[in-house]
Amino acid sequence: MEFKLKETIFGVGRPKICVPLTGKTAEDITQQAKAAEASPADVVEWRVDLFDQVTDLAQVLNLLSHLKTILRDKLLLFTFRTEKEGGKPQEFTLKQYRELYEAAAASGALDLVDIELEVAEYLGRKFIQLFKEQQIAIILSHHNFEKTPADGELVLKLSIMKQFHADLGKIAVMPNSLKDVLRLMNISSKLRELVDLPLVLISMGDMGKPSRISGELIQSVMTFGSLAEASAPGQIPVDQLVTILDAMHIETNGSERNE
Repeated sequence: MEFKLKETIFGVGRPKICVPLTGKTAEDITQQAKAAEASPADVVEWRVDLFDQVTDLAQVLNLLSHLKTILRDKLLLFTFRTEKEGGKPQEFTLKQYRELYEAAAASGALDLVDIELEVAEYLGRKFIQLFKEQQIAIILSHHNFEKTPADGELVLKLSIMKQFHADLGKIAVMPNSLKDVLRLMNISSKLRELVDLPLVLISMGDMGKPSRISGELIQSVMTFGSLAEASAPGQIPVDQLVTILDAMHIETNGSERNE
């Protein structure tokens, strides 16, 4: 399953690499962005929920414009992670969430947004359509930091993501056993005939690290690496990640590009 965004094709060759900007201040975020631009990452995610001025739209938009200038050769992913799914604990209403995303979309600086599936279900299809109209790619995501839900539950969530017209569907879950890791890594084979959607599949924590480097094998089109600070447990430093992914690249008699 492939998805093209500008000159980047997700689902061809090694998984695309995303690195998060996790700073609290504008200065810290700017410095991280400069490091991200110099890194081998394909996508840079601004975890705006970690920004200490996230409730000030003017400050968010000013910094977003600055980030777009810095990240000339990267795709920019905008993410507000809610506390329920691993974000910074804070009071932030759905109304604020909608206003934040709508303002960011109107800025013209975004290439992708991450919207949690539960939030999308609350805000509805018109909210999702806003990004489609502005040609911003949509990642619908689900995170579970306690367990790896049953296969049926994961398939259902991905099916709903497809119904909401996601461009990518992301599942990030915590394993409680090696069996959980292998089960998540195997789920893409079950989905091929059920859900026509490019997937980002992540088993978190140290136990789940194999899922972060096996994207070509399990048909996960993107993986997350860290710059200096990880945004989720189990992320591998980006330079190490590139080396591992390149070493694991699967040759297919020329039918895929070497990257």
